[in-house]
Amino acid sequence: MGRKKNWYLLRKLIYCKTPIRHTLTLAVVLSSLLVLIVFSGCFREEKLYNSWRLQTVLKNNEPLKDSLQFHLIPNYTYYIFYYSNTLEVKTYALGQYVSSPEGHYYFVNHSKLRMRFTIMYNSYDITAKIKKLTNTELVLEYTENGDTYIMKLFGY
Repeated sequence: MGRKKNWYLLRKLIYCKTPIRHTLTLAVVLSSLLVLIVFSGCFREEKLYNSWRLQTVLKNNEPLKDSLQFHLIPNYTYYIFYYSNTLEVKTYALGQYVSSPEGHYYFVNHSKLRMRFTIMYNSYDITAKIKKLTNTELVLEYTENGDTYIMKLFGY
């Protein structure tokens, strides 16, 4: 019984004829949408806070065979995103694991991820489009020197 009454009152408020109620209704709807948009961005960012293992790298839609870029070695490279917008990249090189001393990342328009880090004296500044982001899978795509790279990472 209470739901029908609430629904009736809500319909009456929405379809009312007075300008004050129209303004009030519009303000409530717009503020609700704004809250939804803001929190949806936060949830997306929270999914990134994880340790990710680089599983696959595609260069121009072909599996990358050999790479002199230390951040692109599949199965031996880890990206760790912290809440403080710091990024740590670990990779296996020269018989041992090495890591970036201090890296940073941030979102660009909630659809791209910019990462800056240095590893083995090589500095990287990558702005990648986020193709997929779930709790367990991250897919990034970026272009460098005319080549398109797709990085598939899995959370652990």
